[in-house]
Amino acid sequence: MNDKEKKELLGVLKRSRLCRNLEEGEMERLLVKEGTVRSFSRGERVFQETDRPEAVYVLLDGSVIIAKETFSGKRILLTQLEMPGVLFGEVYAFMEKSSYDMYVEAAEKTQVLILDNQIFREKGDVLSRKLRENLLEVFAEKAYNMNQKLRILGSGTLRERIVRFLVECQDSEGVIHMSLSREEMADHLNITRPSLSRELGKMQEEGILELSRRQILVKDQEKLEFYL
Repeated sequence: MNDKEKKELLGVLKRSRLCRNLEEGEMERLLVKEGTVRSFSRGERVFQETDRPEAVYVLLDGSVIIAKETFSGKRILLTQLEMPGVLFGEVYAFMEKSSYDMYVEAAEKTQVLILDNQIFREKGDVLSRKLRENLLEVFAEKAYNMNQKLRILGSGTLRERIVRFLVECQDSEGVIHMSLSREEMADHLNITRPSLSRELGKMQEEGILELSRRQILVKDQEKLEFYL
C-alpha cells in the first residue's frame, strides 16, 4: 500500500461510524497493523454461510450484497451496501456462533478492511474501548432499520408491502432513487419479480407512480399513502 492509497483509505475510515472520534494514528493502526485490506471481484464471496465468524468488515470501495439461501436454493436478499465506511458482519463480534447464517458477495469490484474480532475485546486498550462504544451506536441504528423492514414485510397485501417500501425510500421531492435492481427489490420484499413488475405497472396506469430505469416518481402522494 503506497502513501496515496493509504491517504484515500484513511479518508474512508474517517467517515465510518466505527471510527467516530478516533485519532488519525488510531485509524492508521487499524488500517496497517490490526486489519487486512482485501480486494474482491464481482460475484466473489467475502464470506460464506458456513464460515466461522472471526472478523468485522468495513466496506472501503465498491458494493456488497448480503443474502442467504433456502434449502431449495432460493436466494433471499437481505440488503445491499454501497456506502464506503459501512460495516457488515459486526453483529457476530460478541456472539459465540460456529458459523454465519448469511453470506456476503461482492456486487462489483470491491475493497474491504477485515478486522479480527479480538481488537474489540482488548481490556485496558483505549482504541478497543472506543471501537466498542462506536459499535454500540451502530447496533442501535441497525436495530432501528431492521424494525422498519419488519414493518414492511408485515404489511398485509402485496401493494401495501410495496407502498410501505417506497414511502420509506422516497425523498422530499417524491422521488425514489433505486439502488437495487428490480430483481433485488423483489428479493428484499420476499415476492417474485413478475408480481412486483405487474403491481408497479398497475400503479403507473392508475397515475400513482411514474417509472423509469433507476428511479420512481410519486405522481399522487395521497393515493400512494392510502395503502399505508
